[in-house]
Amino acid sequence: MSTDDTTTTSAAQRLVGGGLMVAVALGVGQLLAYAQTLVAARTLSAAQFGAFSALLALLLIGNTVALAVQVVTARHIVAIDPAHRRDEAAAAWRTTIVAAVITTAFWLAVSPLVGVALNLDSPATYILLALTFFPLTLMGGALGIAQGHEMHMKLAGVYLGVGVPKAVVTIGFLLTVATLTAGMLGLALGSAVGALICWLLVRPTFTGGIVKHSTMLREIPAAAYAMLALFTLTNLDIVLGRAFLSPEEAGQYGVGIIVAKIVTWLPQFVAVMAYARMVDARRGRTTLVGLGIVAAIGLLCTVAVWLAPDLVVSIIAGPEYAEMADLLPLFALIGACGALLQFVVYGLVAIRDRRLIPVIWVGTAVLIALVAVWHDSVAQVAALMLLVVACVTAIGVVRLVRERDVPAVVDASVGG
Repeated sequence: MSTDDTTTTSAAQRLVGGGLMVAVALGVGQLLAYAQTLVAARTLSAAQFGAFSALLALLLIGNTVALAVQVVTARHIVAIDPAHRRDEAAAAWRTTIVAAVITTAFWLAVSPLVGVALNLDSPATYILLALTFFPLTLMGGALGIAQGHEMHMKLAGVYLGVGVPKAVVTIGFLLTVATLTAGMLGLALGSAVGALICWLLVRPTFTGGIVKHSTMLREIPAAAYAMLALFTLTNLDIVLGRAFLSPEEAGQYGVGIIVAKIVTWLPQFVAVMAYARMVDARRGRTTLVGLGIVAAIGLLCTVAVWLAPDLVVSIIAGPEYAEMADLLPLFALIGACGALLQFVVYGLVAIRDRRLIPVIWVGTAVLIALVAVWHDSVAQVAALMLLVVACVTAIGVVRLVRERDVPAVVDASVGG
């Protein structure tokens, strides 16, 4: 074997190993988040749990800014000349702090409206919601720095820093105090601890860097807009199910959504690992390989659910939802399409191509209209969701493949 072959094999092994570490770190975070929800459901009253779930949904929506900070930061660090990466990382961290301040200030300003809309008794609850966005945004910047440097072991460590302290501290507060405000305090403090850990992990990459000039801050709104479109379409069906289905059917739909989210989540590490490689000359091959891997994982999951639906429903929801077994492959397909769409959006964000975003918003509007007219059963709503997401995903895959050789970033931001 030649030296070049050995080097290529070694690089591939490091990539696979890094991908497994990132996948495990993401998995730990997801499991702890699920455990946090279970603890909240068992320790809070029904009314408080409903408010807690709504506040978590707001955190998910607001966290699109952190995701935008992550992808913009990673894109710039990958694109810059290696000799200037320390300076670019320093600029990225400064931009992250500014974005965190702006995001927190916005949520502090609108937090009283949140309190009124959710009928929250304590101002501390919605103030804590707003303050939590500061460490969440910082963690987004840390993820972007690690992702941009393609330090996969460190990236896995940052993902653990993002997911573990937040869930563990929140669970601790819920078990000991068991109030809505205590749960939000746990989220805020746990996120702060996580942000500190993430900062310590990535600090060596920008210590001593000279911040000259950065275009990152003005690129974040466009990236956040793309992420918001993705999250809206892929999470809208559960809201529509609650609005148009009976309470019992909405509960059944919620069981199906668990399957969809699992299938969407499983290949998430592929987009995380591939993103940096879709910014430079490796983009073409990475795009095709990444799409293939995500599609294969989605197909395997769907086949597995189709072969053993009764086992799956018994594990995730219990025998009382046995009638949902026949519909679970449909939800698995929804999740597989959602995973592909996530990869597509990341791939297009890497080259600042925003032409798919209006298509996603049109799909969102079409889904609302269709479900408003046809919502006679869980199967009908799920079929409409699959139809819309599959069509949007197909359009996105075609665009991503066509743009696979387009250069991502020309003339990155540190320039004096």
